[in-house]
This record gives sequence, C-alpha cells and structure tokens, in this order.
Amino acid sequence: MAGKLEILLMRTADRDGVGVPAVPLGADGEWALVPLTDEIVAAILGDADETEAVDGFYDLTAGIAEWARQRSVHGDVAYAHVEFFAGTGFHAAVAWRAGAVAWGPVFTANATGEAEDHYEIVGRDDMAVNALLRWLGVDRGDAFDEFAAVGLDRHRWTDGWAADVTR
Repeated sequence: MAGKLEILLMRTADRDGVGVPAVPLGADGEWALVPLTDEIVAAILGDADETEAVDGFYDLTAGIAEWARQRSVHGDVAYAHVEFFAGTGFHAAVAWRAGAVAWGPVFTANATGEAEDHYEIVGRDDMAVNALLRWLGVDRGDAFDEFAAVGLDRHRWTDGWAADVTR
C-alpha cells in the first residue's frame, strides 16, 4: 500500500464562515478535513505567490501556513503531511491556536531512511498525526489509533479526499 496525504484539519463548528471546501470527519462530524490539492490551494491563496516551503516541511508553503494561522483565531487549525509506502513512512504536523503555532512542528518516521535527519524514529502511537490528534482532544476509543478514530484511514491519497469535498 502506498499513499500521500496533505491536509488541514479544523473543528467543524470553527470553520463556519471560513468558506473552504472540506470533508466532515469522524462519526460525530466534529472535525473537517481540507485536502490540499493544487486547485484547493489556489482557491485558498488566490493570486498570492507564497510557494516557499516552511522550514522542515516538504510541502507546507508559507502561504498555507499563514492562512492557517489567520484562521486559527476562530479555532484550532492543524496541518498534516503523511507519506507511506509498503508499511514505512513519515508524518509531519503542526497546529495553530489563537493566531500562533501552539503545537509542533513534529516530524516522525517509523523507519530510518524514510525522511530527512530532523525526523524522529518512533512507534505508531507516537507518530506526529496521532500525537497531534491527541493534543486536539481526539479519543481513539476502540479504534486502532487516533488516525483511524477520526476516519483519516478512509482514503490513502489527498485526491481521494478531494472527491469527498463539500462546500
């Protein structure tokens, strides 16, 4: 199995009036996911040419980070990048609250050689997205992990999530 996922997460109630394409997550729909496809990023940023990567991240651009920071005054906003192939891979994540970075950034991998040196090798429970979701208050309950508890395991590719977008 292979997959690459690049997303923003927001509490559903907090995204009211923000006007972004999103996918409800979890059984209670408390969370919304914004898949960061080229088209959605262009819709979010408009004509802004903010394509420089944020230090330490492969795909998080300064423009998306600034947009997320600004939206975080309405509620928590988190960015996650996940890449896996044949069971090995990495997570990168950061979250904003009240207009500032409040969690992370955290860079994790489950095996050596899957990411750059600033990624920490950890077990599944401590992968960045699971740790981020715990920080955001997600209770995994009987689910495999927090990633599965909110339904992030539904699609393996960002484009799969884009097909589920509601406006």
